Amino acid sequence: MIIYGRQPVWEALRARHTVKTLYLTSGEGKIIRRIQEKARTLQIPIHKTSKDALQKLTGPVVHQGIAAEIGAVMPGDQQALLEYLSQKEAPFVVILDQIQDPHNVGAIIRSAEVAGAHALVLGAKGSPEINATIVKTSVGAVFHLPLFRVARLDDLIEQFNEQGIYTVALKEGNPTPMYHLDLRRAVALITGNEGQGVRKNILRLCRGVLSIPQQGRIGSLNASVAAAVALFEVVRQRQD
Repeated sequence: MIIYGRQPVWEALRARHTVKTLYLTSGEGKIIRRIQEKARTLQIPIHKTSKDALQKLTGPVVHQGIAAEIGAVMPGDQQALLEYLSQKEAPFVVILDQIQDPHNVGAIIRSAEVAGAHALVLGAKGSPEINATIVKTSVGAVFHLPLFRVARLDDLIEQFNEQGIYTVALKEGNPTPMYHLDLRRAVALITGNEGQGVRKNILRLCRGVLSIPQQGRIGSLNASVAAAVALFEVVRQRQD
């Protein structure tokens, strides 16, 4: 996979993700020099190239004069997720229910990593593969936040319910504002796409439903913005 942009490439190197080759149009700039030093330390080949050649490599994107060929980002499976969470006290999980826009997926991954979530879960169906757009939009957070992909979200939510992880869906217009729910315990926050939100078969399995209080005239928030607001309510409660 080819990724691009200074911060995503730096985060791939910093996380020691598999970076096969680094491509640069110049060695100017503090972060570019830092990236080159890190690549040399890790013995990663550095290729100097023209802007046009780099544009052909990355496609029609703003590459900031840098790209890298990396190994695929491979989310873990459901068994790996459950084993990982068993080692955490009061796990904090984010579940994306068929969010298909890679920009929204990347933005939510970024917010979840900053908020200190332990894991982010994607469904096997209705979710994009981790691609260069998601890597760029997440600003490289994909290399730091554990990602998992499961065959059936409903099965996972039922398992979480059995294990005492509070499954709570983010739903526009629900009468219970997020401030009235206890999010300090083990929690799995489920957010759906902008079209239908959290699907009905998922919603009915959740132990709680929360909404974001709204005061303005616009009826809704972008999916990634709404997810970020809810994520940081978890952070706020856990810091009280």
